[in-house]
Amino acid sequence: MKKKISFNELVLKENFRLLFLILFSMTVFFSKLGLNGLANYDDCFYAEEAKEILKTGNWVILHFNGAAAYHNAPLFMWLVALSYKVFGFSVYAAKFPSALMGFLTVFLIYYLGKILFDSTQGFLAAFILSTTYPFFKYARHSMLDVTLAFFVTLALTALVLALRKNPKYFWLWGLSIGLAILTKSALGVFPLLITFLFLILAGRWKIFINVHFWGGVLTAVGVGAVWVASQYVVGGQDFINTHLKFIILGKVSDDRPEAWYAHLGFIKDLFIFYWPWIPVAIYGLFRIIRGDLKDRETTLLLLLWSLTVLIVMSCMKTRYIWYLMQSLPALALVSAYGLYHWVDLPENREKLIKGIVSIGLVAIILLNALPIALDKDREKDTRIIAPYIKYFADNGDKLIALREEFFGLNNALLFFSDHAAEPLYQDVGDIQKEFLTKQTVLCVAHRGDLAEIQKMVTIWYPVKYGDDLILISNQKLDVSDVPTWGGLWKN
Repeated sequence: MKKKISFNELVLKENFRLLFLILFSMTVFFSKLGLNGLANYDDCFYAEEAKEILKTGNWVILHFNGAAAYHNAPLFMWLVALSYKVFGFSVYAAKFPSALMGFLTVFLIYYLGKILFDSTQGFLAAFILSTTYPFFKYARHSMLDVTLAFFVTLALTALVLALRKNPKYFWLWGLSIGLAILTKSALGVFPLLITFLFLILAGRWKIFINVHFWGGVLTAVGVGAVWVASQYVVGGQDFINTHLKFIILGKVSDDRPEAWYAHLGFIKDLFIFYWPWIPVAIYGLFRIIRGDLKDRETTLLLLLWSLTVLIVMSCMKTRYIWYLMQSLPALALVSAYGLYHWVDLPENREKLIKGIVSIGLVAIILLNALPIALDKDREKDTRIIAPYIKYFADNGDKLIALREEFFGLNNALLFFSDHAAEPLYQDVGDIQKEFLTKQTVLCVAHRGDLAEIQKMVTIWYPVKYGDDLILISNQKLDVSDVPTWGGLWKN
């Protein structure tokens, strides 16, 4: 008769831990992913650029609102466009590539943790990463940063494999850096910088005469150079002004004066958003800096990966928490090392793993079974009025807006309705002039402006009310046939 395995014994088995990580990560990254819309900044912008890839058929030059857009490198938008081909145009499809990359990064960091430490610390690192608030939050957004984190993690994993197993892995290292550049331009260069610093500080001088290493370097630089050349050939000065001067150099400095302590903003963000792992991260960094980790190369890699992006980006004028995304996998490894050594006795570590698995299994059940929202409700009003805008604007009716900023309204409006409001007016008197024309005109306004509209606009009709936004027209429109797409955008 086969002996039954107890739960205590089961959680010690690597295959069971992997199965748990799969189930837990699928819940964290994919559960209810299509609910509650998309954030206007920057989700809808990227999601719309991906839509316009399929509309224009142009996979080289991105477009927004029908015009060439040189703001971003294209890889993430390519992935979203492919997702649309599989799932159709939907919120779920727009978020899916980012969620998938978050899911894959968790298992990549498990594998790397296993190489650098052991399977237990790899498991802890994977669990810590999947429960790191900024990481799982932005993995559930249609944004670039978690995809960037995946390729950076892949590059530095390939670096470890190239140094420890086979230098041919430098080709994967170089390709991963190239794809990181294709994901987020200059921010994708950090693994190249980290690698050069690591090799110099580790005294790995022989690597600099290795043909596979330079093949990897040429691959990384070549992938990035081909993209830059393709944009410059078509866009010329527009590409230089938009991407180099506005997007890249605009983050380095501007004319706004700042106190010195403003550059500590990332530290503040980590103390706010990295709970509950900040104590073990600090402890892990302390032990590593003190030299408790006897492997000097692992020490160097973890410190450089954890701190290089933090230090460099802290010097910039633009500092958002998602700029640290590519450092979070390294911080998960540091936190796992700290947690593992904080719990010093083997029997206590077993209790820790059992507790993590037990709490995680309960979370899997509750998050999937109960109507617990995993994301904020985004652009609800836009989703309410979008079907009506699409129905009438598709037939040639004009769309304008009152007291809105172009991207503040139109990122979401384009994604959900395929139409942008133009022009945008600040004066209700301009709405009156538009509404006096014979053409049917739709206007996106706010409920708070209705009293003024009623006073100054002689004839107007409500089309659809949202909680804050309202769609009005100069004609009485029949909305009985307006399709709401079976809740596609509602969800």
